[in-house]
Amino acid sequence: MNAKAILEDLREFVEQEHLANQAKLFSVWEKPLAAKLQSGETQLISQLRSETKNHLILNVEKGDSRFREGDMICLHQGNPKQTTQVRQAVIEAENNGEWLVRTFNHDLSNLDWDDGDIYADPDSMDLKPFYQKALNDLASTKVGQSIVLPLLAGNLDTDFIYCDNYDEAADFAEAHGLNDRQIDAVAKGVAAKYLACIQGPPGTGKTQVISMIVQRLITEGQRVLVTSHTHMAINNALNKIAEQGVTVAKVGAAACNKGLNSGVKHFSHADDWQNRPDSGYAIGATPFATCSSRLENFEFDTAIFDEASQITVPLAVMAMRKARRYVFVGDHKQLPPVVLSKSVLHNKAFSAFAKLMATNQQSATLLNQTYRMNRELSRWPGKQYYDGQLISAGRNAMRKFSLPKQPAKYLEVFSDKHAFVFIESPGTNAKTSNTAEAELVVDLLANAVDAGLELSDVGLISPYRSHSKIMRKMMAKRFGTLTAKAAVVDTVERMQGQEREIVIVSLCTTDPQFLIAVAAFLFQSERLNVAITRPKTKLILIGPKLADDFCLGGNNRVLSNSLADYRSLVQAAYCYTLGEN
Repeated sequence: MNAKAILEDLREFVEQEHLANQAKLFSVWEKPLAAKLQSGETQLISQLRSETKNHLILNVEKGDSRFREGDMICLHQGNPKQTTQVRQAVIEAENNGEWLVRTFNHDLSNLDWDDGDIYADPDSMDLKPFYQKALNDLASTKVGQSIVLPLLAGNLDTDFIYCDNYDEAADFAEAHGLNDRQIDAVAKGVAAKYLACIQGPPGTGKTQVISMIVQRLITEGQRVLVTSHTHMAINNALNKIAEQGVTVAKVGAAACNKGLNSGVKHFSHADDWQNRPDSGYAIGATPFATCSSRLENFEFDTAIFDEASQITVPLAVMAMRKARRYVFVGDHKQLPPVVLSKSVLHNKAFSAFAKLMATNQQSATLLNQTYRMNRELSRWPGKQYYDGQLISAGRNAMRKFSLPKQPAKYLEVFSDKHAFVFIESPGTNAKTSNTAEAELVVDLLANAVDAGLELSDVGLISPYRSHSKIMRKMMAKRFGTLTAKAAVVDTVERMQGQEREIVIVSLCTTDPQFLIAVAAFLFQSERLNVAITRPKTKLILIGPKLADDFCLGGNNRVLSNSLADYRSLVQAAYCYTLGEN
């Protein structure tokens, strides 16, 4: 594919995503208000007040709201297409029926309670202009024409490595105790002329590798951009990099610094960094910042992409146009980008990482030692997703789950003989929430806690927000609100990158027809891989048993492989029947 065809393909993809995003938003806005309130797609606001010129405090009515921290909302008085008063506000925090919402110089003068109640609906931002600017630059700049487009077309020689730089970086990484694959990854990340791809399966130390690469590049006097699709990923990387004592800063809105250590400098715009050195520094920012006044006038030597498997090609291009060499760190066996215009069954690679890995194998390194999972837990994903190359190492490799005391129930579930346990989901008609299964999860934890388990060692994962919310409520009722918050309860997407001693995956769905409808989502191989690789020593999977004749009436290879993966996963577990000791 030539450069012109690539640009046309990228522009078409951006347009399709733009239209799909609009259609998704309007499909919610146009639903009857009563139906949205019942489903949780709309939230009734009982009180509203200004906290600052950029923040509102909203008191929300109790109900099964789907909203959570990080969601973008609009405020309206019955019809978001006609009476929207506040647009593109972001929920920064929620606590006991109160939301802290960030806005852009909101004007509440048009909000009148006498005109009716105030509601919150989902909202979105039109990102199409950012993509268009990036693609236009790609077509007109030297970097775009001579490096980025040839790289995407597979026409750039990515084999070249500066040997002296490689050897020096390898010695540096070895001196810091890295394993052989990590050493190779650091060395390639420093010495490759154009491209290094680092595949980091769960728990393999990719953040440590990134920090070592950045430290060496800064020592060489390079200007480094550290970027990703979320602020959380950027902040985590910057925290690790800052531990090396190098010059580093975050650029972006102050509200996006959650999890960023206080020792990392933050600036709204890169130009605000008064004592910035001419070279030898790293800046963390999203790709969108490079298309705005925050970072638009800055150039970099190297751009490093963390969680690159979740970054689409057009999003990657935004940052790529600002540098001349690239390090992509990710894992295409974990969650792919969210693509609204395509089905998860589509077999085309939409992530920049997957695309570059497919055409530049010689530039790739697979990190093959996981320091998270014990040997029993790493065995199945290692064989299924990583060609048997992933092995457990470090102090967790031989560890087994153990409780200080014997639990009153579920002895086999919590036995150190079984690192991985499967329990069939209770009920026959559950869709996106399952009360009986949530009760089972809480009962399991109650017995484990009574036997000495700390809730801070627990992760609960569900595919659905509604089921996660039910589990949180039951946890709060059983353990108390503050105590229950020690456990992480969230969806697969929010759990990627996290780890806990014990993880319970609650798939929840039992309704046969609904199971068929959501199979592509529920059993997606990348989603399963993320869910089951969060624990260190104990995994409990609660889900449906698929009959041998479970058939979706189609011949999609991606879905068939996902179903085969799930069946294989269940077979690899110790199957516990409710009622056993």
